[in-house]
Amino acid sequence: MTTKKVRAPRSTAKQEKRANGQGSIYFDRDKNRYIVAVPDYSRPERRRKRSFYTKKEADIFLHEYISNKGLGKASFAANPRIKVGEFLDSWHGTVKKEAETVRSYSTVIKNWIKPHVGNVRVADVTPAIIENLYNTLDDLGFSNSVLHLTHIVFSRAFKDAMRLGLISYNPMSSVKKLSKRSIPSRHIPKREADLIYAVATEDPYLHARIELGMLKAIRPGEVLGLKWDDIDWGMRTMTIERQLQRQTGVGLVFKALKTHNTRVLPLSKDQIAILQVHKLAQETAKVFWQEDHKLLFPNSFGMPKDTKADHRDWKVLLKKAGVDQKFTRYQMRKTAITNHITHGVDEKTTATIAGHSSPSVTMKHYANATTTSMLAALDVEDAFRPSLDQIRSMNQVKLEMEGN
Repeated sequence: MTTKKVRAPRSTAKQEKRANGQGSIYFDRDKNRYIVAVPDYSRPERRRKRSFYTKKEADIFLHEYISNKGLGKASFAANPRIKVGEFLDSWHGTVKKEAETVRSYSTVIKNWIKPHVGNVRVADVTPAIIENLYNTLDDLGFSNSVLHLTHIVFSRAFKDAMRLGLISYNPMSSVKKLSKRSIPSRHIPKREADLIYAVATEDPYLHARIELGMLKAIRPGEVLGLKWDDIDWGMRTMTIERQLQRQTGVGLVFKALKTHNTRVLPLSKDQIAILQVHKLAQETAKVFWQEDHKLLFPNSFGMPKDTKADHRDWKVLLKKAGVDQKFTRYQMRKTAITNHITHGVDEKTTATIAGHSSPSVTMKHYANATTTSMLAALDVEDAFRPSLDQIRSMNQVKLEMEGN
């Protein structure tokens, strides 16, 4: 007797059909991958494909594609072959920021991103690639500010690309920012500051320059932007309303203040006298000038002075004073702010003089404890401690209470 072969019954369940335009999934035996094929709704005449190792991954992507389609979002990069360098160059041309910010972005893209990942396709960029770049820059000894700027450029560029539908995935959403421990600069110690100031008094120009930088806490760019019309001699005030900055492709330009808030600073009688001596000496020097821009601190031809020249003057002054050559011009500002705080000027007034929007910025980044203030803190600690007579008296009272 022969046994009849029984065929398995066919499933009576209907296969799910997808509507037109919702894509399909099939298995490619040659590639050993599941392929999702969908129409590119940003360009209907084109069909896009993506491969996956598992059917589940393919299903998830197709579901996201359909969901994105309903929300008007992209599931594919608009140009899947564009490389990081090309992408960032194109994005950089659309940035609407201050000239200095745009210039710093250009430096980041040219010097720190393109040499390492510029040839990677944007569609292939992953969080690991970006974090590896951060580690590479760190290994090469770049500062925390370089890492920070690189992170900002990537974050803003990919955010704008997502907003415009140019990419389907923002790798920065999972990137962990690498931050190195930075050592902020401090104020110039009193002894060195005194030596610098003493040598500066030999030249009326330098005397006035150091007076405003190390006692008035005025930023270097603001100092170079000062004009004689900014001083009200009768009221003994100085108005800070502009700064001098170098702009790429343009040169030296006067710009609004960093906080865009004009401030009026009072001047003491001594400061008025120092500025008047400087003005008188400047009148004599004008015979060698080519132009007169009415600046307090022009170059030797009467024109706006480049920050590099101001930096050179500072270094020469440090050498003459015999102090550490590593001190920066900006440390004069921290010295002035620290001097105000440690000698009793309240935080709000100090922040106003410094041109900060909040006293917390002043206290966190600019004010430092000095040797004098630390010793004064010891006096406060000693004053808080009860004297021996007070201790004996309190112990006596305690014994009497216990005896009763």
